[in-house]
Amino acid sequence: MSISSSLLSLKNKYLRAMEGPGFIKYLKNSGWMFVARVVSLVISFFVTTYIARYLGPYNYGQLSYAISFVALFSFISTLGIDSVLYREILRYSEKKDIYIGSALVLKLLAGLLASLLSIITAYLTGTHDVALLLIAIISFTFIFNSFNIIVFEFQAAVESKIPSIIAVVVTLILSFAKVAVVVFDKGIIYLSLVLLLESILYAGLYIVFRIKKYGSISNWSFDKNIAVSIMKDSWPMMFGSAFALVYARIDQVFIKSLVDVQSVGIYDAAVRLSEVWYFLPNILLASLFPAIMNARGTNLSTYYKRMKYVLLLMIILSFSIAIPTTFFAKEIVHIVFGPAFIGSYIILQIYIWSLAGTYINHAISYFLIAENYRKMIFTSSLVGMILNVILNILLIPRYGISGAAIATLISYTMGPLSLICYREFRYKLRLILA
Repeated sequence: MSISSSLLSLKNKYLRAMEGPGFIKYLKNSGWMFVARVVSLVISFFVTTYIARYLGPYNYGQLSYAISFVALFSFISTLGIDSVLYREILRYSEKKDIYIGSALVLKLLAGLLASLLSIITAYLTGTHDVALLLIAIISFTFIFNSFNIIVFEFQAAVESKIPSIIAVVVTLILSFAKVAVVVFDKGIIYLSLVLLLESILYAGLYIVFRIKKYGSISNWSFDKNIAVSIMKDSWPMMFGSAFALVYARIDQVFIKSLVDVQSVGIYDAAVRLSEVWYFLPNILLASLFPAIMNARGTNLSTYYKRMKYVLLLMIILSFSIAIPTTFFAKEIVHIVFGPAFIGSYIILQIYIWSLAGTYINHAISYFLIAENYRKMIFTSSLVGMILNVILNILLIPRYGISGAAIATLISYTMGPLSLICYREFRYKLRLILA
């Protein structure tokens, strides 16, 4: 059989696996999210590179370090409840106001705690320069980010048009604000204030459009039993998120401690060029999750087929991005960030291959959530975190920032592979791959 015939056969199988009532609706919903995300990313990406060129590796490294440090505490603010909340809204749509109200109270309290802990930890670990002020400002985003749960109400109703438009509007406003900071030469403190403004704008617009679409938010209510139920189901996701954040951001913290802050800026440029592709699995899987859940409740054969072709799609997408990026990494870095960041291209050639592990892990995480395999989510993230921390400590002193990229690549790959240790996962995997 020729390659073209094989690809055509694969395409037909994929379409048959995804066919079913309402799938076109999910696809259109995904289209809104995809277009909005692409527009937002393109604008944000060029603005970010403009800012990086303006700041230079040292100041850009300072800002990147502050963002990475604060990100280490974001698992506390999210509590890992987002995926659980989305699943429960899909299951019990008649109780969505109680679920959203309970989740909001939990996230507001957690956001305040995360903000305080990040500031205190930064101070106690000896961060007393401008980085401490940057960390304090950025950490307040945790509180306003609590209102992002409104997105799940729109997604559960397969109505992603509104949050998609909001995302584009906020991106445009912030882009103008960031460019203004550069034009008037205000520096990294004002840029951190723009990051805080982003969370405030999202919170305000989500509330306004939610009221316009579904009515007053006074219908939201807190229920202690539901809050406990959400926390009970979400704790593995919370710790999983914590572990994932550690091995996604701890490398930049180690680089500042073991190398210097300028190297953080060089390294982050490569990370940006890789992470710009993270939107693809997020959008596709968030939109296809309702279709996958529906199949699980009606036809297990269709359910496993859909999971199989979702995994295959993730592999194809990641390799389609990683291969050309590897060959043209130097040219990409030079064009996008300029000669001051040219050292990033070697990091990019390594880091970009972590997309494969990231994409596959996203797909597997949604499957584990659908199956309610909480311990497996915990295990996968724990293995990835431990590997990343150990490898960073071992490799950065010897290989510099290239060692950090290698540590990320290995840990992102081994995290999902660790699930093979579970007999039940191996059994389900055989059903998916059959």
